[in-house]
Amino acid sequence: MISSDRSITGNGARVRRYRAIHRRIDYIPSPDVLPIIEHYRKQGTDNCLAGVMDYLIRTAHQAITGNGGA
Repeated sequence: MISSDRSITGNGARVRRYRAIHRRIDYIPSPDVLPIIEHYRKQGTDNCLAGVMDYLIRTAHQAITGNGGA
């Protein structure tokens, strides 16, 4: 199957538009942190790794600041 020129260039443009709004942060957890992330992922907090990270960051922020706001 031959891809069209539009499908090749269209994907790159779509990704650039998405990344302009949704910033990507590459993250490799420390060996002692990975079991914590896996614990919450298996607990069902969120099946997605990004969702678990969001949950943990929000929870830590609330614990540190005493509120859930940014």
